Amino acid sequence: MIKRRDFLKATAGGIAATFIRPAAAQSRKDTLLTLSENGPNNLDIMGVGTNRPGYEASWNTYDRLVTFGVKQDGQGRDHYDYKKIEPELAESWDLGDVSATFKLRRNATFHDGSAVTAQDVKWSFDRAVTVGGFPTFQMKAGSLEKPEQFVVVDDHTFRIDFLRKDRLTLPDIGVPVPVVINSWLAKKHATDNDPWAMEWLKTNEAGGGAYRIEKWTPGQEVIYQRFDEWRSGPLPKCQRVIWRMVPSAGNRRALLERGDADVSFDLPPKDVAELAGEKKLTVVGTPIENAIIYLGMNVKQPPFDNVKVRQAVAYAIPYQRSWMRRCSAVAYRCSVARPQ
Repeated sequence: MIKRRDFLKATAGGIAATFIRPAAAQSRKDTLLTLSENGPNNLDIMGVGTNRPGYEASWNTYDRLVTFGVKQDGQGRDHYDYKKIEPELAESWDLGDVSATFKLRRNATFHDGSAVTAQDVKWSFDRAVTVGGFPTFQMKAGSLEKPEQFVVVDDHTFRIDFLRKDRLTLPDIGVPVPVVINSWLAKKHATDNDPWAMEWLKTNEAGGGAYRIEKWTPGQEVIYQRFDEWRSGPLPKCQRVIWRMVPSAGNRRALLERGDADVSFDLPPKDVAELAGEKKLTVVGTPIENAIIYLGMNVKQPPFDNVKVRQAVAYAIPYQRSWMRRCSAVAYRCSVARPQ
């Protein structure tokens, strides 16, 4: 079953998440080699302009208080069950009319070995509602807006005081943004001009998730090492994951077909269809529910500086047909990484 801890889960920016891997991949003991066109531009999910691969890196290296359960559709494909909230760093919680109180796991630690405390949760939530941009907007979706809402009761008890009754508050805590950051480590790198350590966290992670980043070479590769002290779920099966950036889709396909890689993201639909037909590789697709498709046209460049050309493009789009059936993006949900 594909669960929330699935490796490099695509959270947005596509219509269908599909992974392709050799049906009989060569043996790489405890290591998974994955390929994609692009890599993260930022390791901080609360950073400015963090791209989807950056979200994927954060997803695997940080934890949240809670997560979502899994349900299957009619084709047996896994989806999040947003109505089923499950424990992550918070092992239990009490949801009242005016507040929610969370009990943290007492054995949870960050990658540097320091204990996860309610002070770290408050600092992280304060940061999310203060830095502005998408993180702050996302937090507001669940009426999480002010640092005063977030209260440290004791080292292992954290409370959220509600501004208003909002059925989205608890689900909003399980989305990718409200990660729990090692505040002591982050504050060591904060400055008067950068009180939230945005610059340092852009290139360094300070999490306690199932994987830590052993090495990141922007534009080339990310190397994950399993964090064996992770306590928020069953340990992943892969000890090491190498995520390599290969811009050419043709090269990614060739590496797969030769058995030199285990998984490829973002292959063109034509390649996906051909590989599925040949049945030499395993192809699995799962629709992504929260996706937006758009066509961007540079109105300062011909021919799109002509309004009639733009109108012609608009008229050519079959709005009445389902884009879910017609388009696909390619990504991988790896069941060996970050199981729930």
